[in-house]
Amino acid sequence: MVKGNRLLTALNNRILVGDGAMGTLLQKYSRHNFSAPEELILREPGVVLRAHREYIKAGAGLIETNTFGANRLKLRTVGLEERISEINLTAVQLAKQAAGDMLVAASVGPTGQLFQPYGKLDFTEVVAIYLEQLTLLREGGVDAVLIETMSDLRELKSAVIAARQVDIPIIAQMTFNQNGFTLTGNTPEVVAITLDSLNVDVIGVNCVDGMDVAIPLLKRMAGVTNRPLSVFPNAGLPFCQKGETVFPGKPVDFIRGIKELIKHNVRIIGGCCGTTPEFITALKKETELFRMESLAQRLPEPVGTLYLSSSSDYIEVRSDQAVYMIGEKLNPTGRHDLRDALQNKNWSYLRKVAREQVEAGAGLLDVNIGLPDIKKELVMARLIQELQLEVNVPLVLDSTESGVLEAGLKEYAGKALINSVNGDPASIAEVMPLAARYGAAIIGLTLDQEGIPSTVEQRLVIARRILAAAEQYGIKRDDVIIDPLVLTVGARQKEVLLAIRTLEKIKEELGVKTTLGISNVSHGLPARNLINRTYLAMALGAGLDLPIVNPFNEQIRDTIRAANLLTGRDPDGKAFLQLYQQAENRAGGGNTSFRVDPGTGGETITEIKQAVLDGNQERISGLIEQAIKVFTAKQIIEQALIPAINQVGDLYDQGVYFLPQLIKGSETVQAGFDYLKEFFAEQIDIKEKATVLLATVAGDVHDLGKNIVKIVFANHGFRVIDLGSNIPSEQIVSKALEYQVDFVGLSALMTTTMAEMGQVIKLLKRKHYPGRVIIGGAVTTADFAREIGADFYAVDALDGVRKIINSLR
Repeated sequence: MVKGNRLLTALNNRILVGDGAMGTLLQKYSRHNFSAPEELILREPGVVLRAHREYIKAGAGLIETNTFGANRLKLRTVGLEERISEINLTAVQLAKQAAGDMLVAASVGPTGQLFQPYGKLDFTEVVAIYLEQLTLLREGGVDAVLIETMSDLRELKSAVIAARQVDIPIIAQMTFNQNGFTLTGNTPEVVAITLDSLNVDVIGVNCVDGMDVAIPLLKRMAGVTNRPLSVFPNAGLPFCQKGETVFPGKPVDFIRGIKELIKHNVRIIGGCCGTTPEFITALKKETELFRMESLAQRLPEPVGTLYLSSSSDYIEVRSDQAVYMIGEKLNPTGRHDLRDALQNKNWSYLRKVAREQVEAGAGLLDVNIGLPDIKKELVMARLIQELQLEVNVPLVLDSTESGVLEAGLKEYAGKALINSVNGDPASIAEVMPLAARYGAAIIGLTLDQEGIPSTVEQRLVIARRILAAAEQYGIKRDDVIIDPLVLTVGARQKEVLLAIRTLEKIKEELGVKTTLGISNVSHGLPARNLINRTYLAMALGAGLDLPIVNPFNEQIRDTIRAANLLTGRDPDGKAFLQLYQQAENRAGGGNTSFRVDPGTGGETITEIKQAVLDGNQERISGLIEQAIKVFTAKQIIEQALIPAINQVGDLYDQGVYFLPQLIKGSETVQAGFDYLKEFFAEQIDIKEKATVLLATVAGDVHDLGKNIVKIVFANHGFRVIDLGSNIPSEQIVSKALEYQVDFVGLSALMTTTMAEMGQVIKLLKRKHYPGRVIIGGAVTTADFAREIGADFYAVDALDGVRKIINSLR
């Protein structure tokens, strides 16, 4: 966070009114057709200046530069990447010329491309792309950066990390669907927790379908952060009327709920798609009603709560809530199966170990890949990618090597926990910057370069040193967990209770969260379970918050449940009573679960389905090889692959699965089809269903959605020809006829480019194209598709697949 900046000063004494939609005004005033709004900075700077001035006149206290797509990747799609410096610097000059004393925020949008493993981008590359643009914008003299319309939390993190490198105040916003998720499955709480840990100045929501959609999202964000919030919603959900896109929202509707927003610490309010200067005038008048007294009622700092998150869920670690287990079983020490899996990159086995720990009750998973004979950084990066597809609990990145930790942190979408740092100045200098840079919490071990101290006070000295260092690096006290270090009773019996006494003192004097690796106490001894659960009970009684344990051990789980009841972490014993009363009621009952008779081969069909649901590409070929001994290829496809991918689609529709799981399942099915094609083509004629040509229409450089469609269609057996974005109508028609495609898929994300879809369809009909047309994109609707003569409208990629498959039957 940049201290003493104009943005925070403004937020201390008023609601800051932002501007509205830029593209609408540019389209209205420009004399030229343009593919990207940034083109007008060079061709018609006066039009850009006029749009800025209209919003200043309407009452905006903050306007955004016309640089939403002015990063190198986006500019490359319109042939302007070599003019990136001129575009960004000129855009800032125009905004500042219009703003006068008002604030100017640099608008920074997504790259429009997918991260690995689904696309070509990696984290380091994206940080460099944003750093290049932000360095120019900072040089131009903006007051802040507004990172907006992000749908992938990893991409937003990369932009934030770049912004922090140029020391600029940050407003960071994501866009959500009607169900409250981003495209990649992030919830408002996960977004807020992650951005809070990255020390952004303002956290927000933009490009959602109206203020009524935004308010519940912001309330949820306010529940996990006390940072100022921002909101830039659309003017409702657009529809098509007589060939034009119409946003139904009116200024009077837009300002409803402002009082409610202010209660939840919303401090910046502006507009996105469909909003005009009239909306901003209404906002200005409404926000002037709220004086300093009402703004002074800030949300309290959530002291004493540690938030950690995966990409799709989060946990709160508090002294009045149930203890979370950190699962210890993803560690190759003494485990030949894990050693083999890591060496052979058997991701499906590692995912299985992770999933089973979570099913057993682990609330976090420790991830340790400490082997000497593997490429640790590459393995850690890939494993974090895989685990985030499999489980929705926070991960604990466990390594003594900073390079390995950083490799994992780059791939992690939420707020991770680092295991660990210690009191050695060298360790602090290596690990603390990583926690600060990537917004991670951290475990601090009470040892240093001199070893593990033999007294409580010496361990406390190290704990205090770690906490002081964390404060210097801008890491919250609540984000530091201290491990007082349990030693094995077989070798250091006199010091075993020292860890318990140290734990008590940490809770009493420092008031921070604690963890212990419980299994260490019994190393090398018989009756380990007895020793472990007894020591665990003692530690929980002393205030232990996050035990690192074997979650498969029922006695360990029983001990934690009983301790939660006895220490008040299970209010009124509700969880305890619910579980154990049900267990008693079930006593004596028979097993009514059904299993397929292994002799029929049906069990393998079930396993194939599960592999698709799990996105387990490594296992699918082996399972099909077994199944083909009993079933024909046609039966495997009809009884396993197709039902499984349909179930993946259903889970996606229900909001249980998100884009990563959808793509992973699709790729697994495709791997199954590929295996059958290569080895068993004589049993069934397996061929591509149809050929689909995809293009984003002229004037529109947004192609993230179209790229997702390409992946999903290809993995459902279609031959896909991707022309790219900003494709002229004549070229689309020419290629459709040249390749004799069965379907033309058109995409548009901008209201100003929707009409181009109609032009393509008219030209296709004029050229007697015999196939059919399917359209999609955030601004399109079924009514619009009918109006322009499209054959199909798809809500998303999966909907498009289903409609085309149904049409082929």
